[in-house]
Amino acid sequence: MNFLIIAILSALLQIFTPWWTIAIVPFVILFWRPATSSGAFWNGFGGIAVPWLLYGYYQHFISDGALSDRVAKIFMLPNGILLLLVTALVGGLVGGFSGLSGHWVRQIFRSNPVPLSGRAS
Repeated sequence: MNFLIIAILSALLQIFTPWWTIAIVPFVILFWRPATSSGAFWNGFGGIAVPWLLYGYYQHFISDGALSDRVAKIFMLPNGILLLLVTALVGGLVGGFSGLSGHWVRQIFRSNPVPLSGRAS
């Protein structure tokens, strides 16, 4: 469920906001909703990588590969499909680490507080 919330919310927000909102959405969702550490990473990764890959492929398809192939040549990649995979990987890593960070911050707030003196009672 976290995956779908992240994917839909980040896809909608990217219409109106800068690209870096992909780091905020998984952080907030996985801070709010519980998950395991690995689940938080993979939900964040997939929630960003899948929409980026699908939208990139859509742009590649409607331009018959012209745009993505030209951009791939700028980065010295052999073709546009590899560019789409690299883009999805980078976006997925940002989303995955952001989701994992949200999970860890949630764990900090849920753990027992340390006494002010620094000594355990």
